[in-house]
Order: sequence, then C-alpha cells, then structure tokens
Amino acid sequence: MSLLRTLSLRMVNLVILLLIVLFMVSYALSGPASKILEQQIQQEARAITINLVRSGHFNSTQVQAVYNAIVNQLREAYGLNQPPMIRTFYVMYNMLVFNWGYSYFPQEYGVASGKVVDIIMSAFPGTILLDTFGILLSALIGIEIGLRSALRYGSKLDRGVMYYAAISNGIPQWWLGIVMLLVFSFYLGMIRSPIQFPAGGILSPQYYSVWLVNPFKVFLNYKAVLDLLWHLTLPLATVLIINVGGWAYFARTVVLNISQEDFVTFAKIKGLPEGYVVNRYILRPAAPTILTSIFITLPFIIFGGFLITEIVFRWWGLGYVYNIAIVQSPTPDMPIVVALTYASTLLYIVIIFIMEILYIILDPRLRER
Repeated sequence: MSLLRTLSLRMVNLVILLLIVLFMVSYALSGPASKILEQQIQQEARAITINLVRSGHFNSTQVQAVYNAIVNQLREAYGLNQPPMIRTFYVMYNMLVFNWGYSYFPQEYGVASGKVVDIIMSAFPGTILLDTFGILLSALIGIEIGLRSALRYGSKLDRGVMYYAAISNGIPQWWLGIVMLLVFSFYLGMIRSPIQFPAGGILSPQYYSVWLVNPFKVFLNYKAVLDLLWHLTLPLATVLIINVGGWAYFARTVVLNISQEDFVTFAKIKGLPEGYVVNRYILRPAAPTILTSIFITLPFIIFGGFLITEIVFRWWGLGYVYNIAIVQSPTPDMPIVVALTYASTLLYIVIIFIMEILYIILDPRLRER
C-alpha cells in the first residue's frame, strides 16, 4: 500500500508540474502573442474588404461596417474579447483537451486543413523514424560496445572506443550531415554513380503529398516504403555515427564504476561464473542509470533535439516544424510553439512516471523501502 501511495504522490506532483508549465505558456500566448493574432486578424479582414472595394458595389461606410464585423467575429472566435486571465484558462483548457486550434500560417507547412493537430501528426512519424529510432538504435549499439570495452579495460578495443567517442562528440551532427550530403548525394551525382542517395526530403514528390495528409497510407505502398527507407539512409547513418560513441563511453564509465564495487569483487572471490557476475552484479545495477539517460533524452530528441539535422536533410519532423514556426514564418506561429511545448512536457511527465515504476522493478532496495 505504501508503494501505491508513493506512486500516487509522485503522479500528483508531476501533474502539478504540468499545469504550472501549461499556465506559464498559456499566459504568454494570451499576452504578447495576442497582439500578433490581433494583427493577423486585421490583415485577414483588410484583405476581404479590399476585394469589396474593388468590386465597386459597396460604399466606404458599408465596407467599414463589414471590416468591423469580421474583426469582431474573429476576435470573439479566438477569445480576444476576454480579459488576459480568462484567455489564459481558455488556452489551458484547449491544450488539455488537445484542441490546439489553427496555425497562423498554414501555407508554410503544406497541410491543407491548417489545424495544429494535423500539422504535428504529419511530422510526428518522421521524428519517430529518424530521431527516436536513431537514438534508441545508437544507444543499443553504443551500450553493447561500451560494455565489451569496460570488460576488456586497457585493451585495443577499449582504447579504440575512447578515441572514437572523443572524435564523434567533437563533431557537430549537422556538419556531418552536410558532409554526407556532399559525398553521397552531390559528388556521386556528378560522377554519375549508379548508387546515389537523395539530396534531402523524407519522400519523393509523388508520395510526399500523401504523407502530409495521412502518413500511415504511405506504409501500405511497398514502393513508397522503399522510397522512405532510401531517404532515411543518410540521416540515420549520420545520427548513428555521431551518437554511438557517446553512448559507448557513457556505458563504459557506468560499468567500470560498478565493477569496482565491493559486492562485485566479493562475487568474483566466491567463484561465481563470469557471465553470472556480469549479468547479475554489474548490468542489473547499471540498468537504472542507463535507462534514466535514455528516457530523459527521448523528450528532448522527439521535440526538436535534431532540429538542425532535420533542416539539413529537409526531413519532415517536429524539429523542422519548430524551425518553420519560429524562424521561417513571418511572425512566430504561437499555436504550433505552444502545442509542441505542451506535448513535450506531457511526454516528459509520462516518461518520468514510467521510470519510477521501472526503478522499483530493477532495484530491490526500493521495493523493500
């Protein structure tokens, strides 16, 4: 019962944290961002009334009345006629029920509906493919290499892992992405190589429009899947080359520290098999630390961690959407920014709660407490 009470209290604290973050972001949207939305509303109303003036069927008084009516209707629809605090809670409610509204500049994203949910959902699978799968695969390979390196401390393998980790951590991922494009896309194209990788994008043009509407339909067409994998090759290789070394060094350090503990030494003195000692006395105590690093990395990676890499490869993911919303749009596209911020915070809280449960499963000392 104490375990259930502990998890319940932890969950309540995480929910409170989510509401605090959401309130702060919603207040920012209801304040300065409201001025941006007000200007956008005026521009839309002005564009409509200009066409009325050109038609010649309305006088200036009628045009002004139409302009005022459009502005008032849009202000009421967006809740701009309410006090800032009321607008804040209005935005919070919409965020909580995933009613994220419409983008200020839907034409920048190519999603016809303009809904924030549709824009994010069209980019989310791309992020899962490149960022999440890439970092998980990097962690899996790197942890295995780091474990073998630690168990052969001082060997050529161990020194090679150290050198590789130092080099890979010193190279910006986006820079390596540019080099990969130059070598395997542009230079191979110049020499007319039979093997040439795409110069960017998540899909070829004939499949890209389908991806923006419904990404899952692409996976029903084997030619589109092959095209997607062909476009994924260079970005994924870039992610692996840069991140495997860091994970290997991290796992090596954790395993070496645990290997020097007294309980590991005592297990070896007892004459237990080496494989049993490694699995039971080294890997299991190391698992919470390694899992923590992986789980904490995921929200950051999913919601914009590979932003520049996605821009280099023109990969349609959440990082690329972030870039459009903040940099490429005429003014910051606040509905997109707020929705991504809320979603990343929500994911972070879910992951933290899952980690609490995993800790209890992996560490018997926590169960005893």
